[in-house]
Amino acid sequence: MIGNTFDTSITNRHTAFQAPSKEAIFLAEIAEWLRAVPQRKRHTEEWRLREKAQGEFREILPAVVGTLFSIMEAYDRNTADHQVRVATIACAIAREMGWDEKQVQALRVASLLHDVGKMTVSQEILNKPGQLNAEEYFQMKSHAEAGHAILKDIRFPWPTAEAVLQHHERMDGSGYPRGLRGDDILPMARVLAVADVFDAMTSSRSYRHALEPEVALVELERQAGTLLDARMVKSCVSLFREKQCAPRCWNVTGEIQRTIPNVAQKWSLSPV
Repeated sequence: MIGNTFDTSITNRHTAFQAPSKEAIFLAEIAEWLRAVPQRKRHTEEWRLREKAQGEFREILPAVVGTLFSIMEAYDRNTADHQVRVATIACAIAREMGWDEKQVQALRVASLLHDVGKMTVSQEILNKPGQLNAEEYFQMKSHAEAGHAILKDIRFPWPTAEAVLQHHERMDGSGYPRGLRGDDILPMARVLAVADVFDAMTSSRSYRHALEPEVALVELERQAGTLLDARMVKSCVSLFREKQCAPRCWNVTGEIQRTIPNVAQKWSLSPV
């Protein structure tokens, strides 16, 4: 202030703030929406193409699974038969637990292919009439990772390759190849593990006779909660002991009714 006169030079440098009008805000929103239209169209087109590709893959999925299974069957018939029995048992356990059909479908595919990695193991080891030595056992254990390598680039709509990789993991972390434990193991892999162990015990092998189902069930109960998922073991025991059911393609001798594997097929249980 000079004398009685106010210096307004600084005040005049600032203009009063005016809030944007409703019309301006509306126009800005329209502009933003118009700018986003091409991106939304691109995302919509990408989604449409992805859905189309997934639909086409679902149509050829039975052929993909059937081809892989046939290759395994040509390499080792016993392993192929085992995969069918495991798929039957695993899906029965899943239904007993209340899984929906989409989940059962995913489990069926993983089960039918869970030992596909054994194509990388020599037949001499696969069918050796005696205990494996350390080197042979190491090669046998590699089949889980080999199966994952074979399947990982196939665009299954489910974590099929990962379930195959994990089917020898155990609840207490003592399994392989990663030593996963508990809920870190996929539910599909945990059901698959129960079915795999049960069929292995109740099927004849080159180095031993099949165990009676009740003996195998007692062993499953012993492993429940430590090696195998307790809830899934309980469902398996309920099927074979309390409900006295058996898959139509399975019996204690490990024999199997030959059918062409079809991922759309619903294997059912029938009374013993």
